[in-house]
Amino acid sequence: MMARLHILLLLLLILTFSGCRASGSSQSDLVSAKDIAKDIPADLSSVIETQAARVSVPAEHMPVTKIQKVSLQFTETVEPDYSTEISHSTRQSLSVYGSISLALAGNPDLVALRETEQVGVATVGVAETYPFNPILQAQVTPGQYFPGGGPTGNAYHYVLLMQRIQLAHQQQFREDAAHSALNGVRWNIHQAELQATSLTAQLYFTALYQRGLLEVAQASQDNNERLLAALSKRFDAGDISGADLATVRIDTRATSQQLRLAEANYQSSLRNLRRQLGLPPDSPEEIAGDLRTTQWLLPTAENDGSMKSEINFRSVNEAPDNRAWMTSWAASRPDVLVAHANVDVASAGLNLASADRVPDITTGPYYQRDASGLYHFGLRAELSLPIINTGRPLETQRMTELNQRTAVWRQTLLRAELEAQAAFERYKLAFDVLAKEKTLSASELPQELQSLEKQFLAGEVDVVRIIQARTSILQNQRAQLELLNELAQSAALLVGATGMPLELIVGQ
Repeated sequence: MMARLHILLLLLLILTFSGCRASGSSQSDLVSAKDIAKDIPADLSSVIETQAARVSVPAEHMPVTKIQKVSLQFTETVEPDYSTEISHSTRQSLSVYGSISLALAGNPDLVALRETEQVGVATVGVAETYPFNPILQAQVTPGQYFPGGGPTGNAYHYVLLMQRIQLAHQQQFREDAAHSALNGVRWNIHQAELQATSLTAQLYFTALYQRGLLEVAQASQDNNERLLAALSKRFDAGDISGADLATVRIDTRATSQQLRLAEANYQSSLRNLRRQLGLPPDSPEEIAGDLRTTQWLLPTAENDGSMKSEINFRSVNEAPDNRAWMTSWAASRPDVLVAHANVDVASAGLNLASADRVPDITTGPYYQRDASGLYHFGLRAELSLPIINTGRPLETQRMTELNQRTAVWRQTLLRAELEAQAAFERYKLAFDVLAKEKTLSASELPQELQSLEKQFLAGEVDVVRIIQARTSILQNQRAQLELLNELAQSAALLVGATGMPLELIVGQ
């Protein structure tokens, strides 16, 4: 009995020391404690376990994330049990307007380009600062001697304070040039934003187009798989020949390859769109909408007499001054306004060069004491004589630059008018073509194929006719998607060519 009591005391000591060194206990120590525990009676062992279970740890010493449990058997780390699971990030569906907003906010090129505006603002601040910088000149001559060689006892000195004054308002012309340059920087940013809007719309509509092709390929593959399963059963029953089964099997393999290609093209279009939006390639955002259900609008100079067609198109009565209307849009395009801002900069430079031909005057008060001890106070002025350097060559250069930038502005305006007119005619042509067609929805393709499948199962048509009909339906679907994609791409190009808001072309 005494031996067992000694063993119990020894075990309690081991538990005490192992509790203090729980994080540093070795495996050999735990094994030795286990061997000792084998000699303890069952009743004493239960008492020890009960006492160990009552041991509590103060709250300030409790670990935050991990809890160490020490027993005679093993040492384990118990992770906290979280009752709630980590929720998966929900996929956000982006519309064309949401995609454009993300592109304008997160496109890396636009973010970097917007920083140039602060440089232009700082340049304006420099131009608005008048070059007030007085010149202080002083001279002291203590050693004054009479002609006979004796010192006069007086020191000759003077102090002169002068400032350069511009007489031809050069300050105003420098401010005009800086403000015009800042306008050019801002219009450059707007031009980049317009191009980003147009490109984002193109990539968005391309993704919708690729998804439409994927849906058509998926419907074709599902129909072929059902047809192949039905033909396999009929072939086993001896109702059809092996040639019909082989034809459908080959066609199923072809549609399977087309499905994989359509899936790859759709994922590629999504990656291109995410790159434009400044999102990672594996971003969970998805696109919403369908080219076949999008409401397309035909913008014209007048919005009266609008009517909605049966395929979700809305047109308005075409006004006779659409060309002038396109010209007005082209004249307000950002790149045209950038060219006009460059003309203003050149004009301000010419005015500054002409003003510099008027010489500046440097003047200021002075104080002087001569050798005889007399004090002199007065005003001194300096003026350069523009006899040899009249400033005419610089003025001629600035005039040539003004003529060159004026020509660039006119040609940019002409190019913008031609591009706007061509983009509008392309969009109007695609709009008119689709306005005469009946657009089939995505659900009509499987319905048509299922009806043909029922006719085949009823023995009304053979396999060849089913394949021919399916091919015709798929060609019709792809042709309509091609037309819709042409309309969508021309709409995006019209936005970039005219600066027209997308709301005038695509209904919300």
